[in-house]
Amino acid sequence: MKLPLKVSRLTFRRTKVKYIIIHQTSEIYPAPAASIDNQKFQIPPLIGNILERGDPDINYHYILDRIGEDYQPIVCRPFPALCEWDDIDTNINNAAIHIALMGSYSLKIPEPRLYEVLAYRLINPFLKMFKLDPSRIKLHREVSNIEDLDCPGDFVEKEKIVAMVRRFVIK
Repeated sequence: MKLPLKVSRLTFRRTKVKYIIIHQTSEIYPAPAASIDNQKFQIPPLIGNILERGDPDINYHYILDRIGEDYQPIVCRPFPALCEWDDIDTNINNAAIHIALMGSYSLKIPEPRLYEVLAYRLINPFLKMFKLDPSRIKLHREVSNIEDLDCPGDFVEKEKIVAMVRRFVIK
């Protein structure tokens, strides 16, 4: 399946990556597939939302989707491209990689395996590549200027993410 990536409509980063921001897909895409994570590949329903909104592509660099019995990271946007988040300070947004968890974690508690895959397959390689420490991992609600934002969900615990990152340190 081909994602509707329109590179000509993307803006590219001119600064070094300094942050990794964690989101949930249900915050901007109203499709039921964006709210409930199940064992099917759920990117196709999101594509319909993207086309309706007129976005150049999915507004995250990666989505962590449950496919079958395990979680798989899916590249949605090249990481030199900027994601467009009006509620995040420009200095932070322009220096961030955005990772979304498929589903709504205000409705469901994340499984331990989700934290493991997030840390091992996505966050740790970026921490090593850009020489960052775990204090640079942020939840969307921590960097947003929207007061009552619950992204990436009430049940996502930053402490668990950081603990998994420390467990899987790449030397």
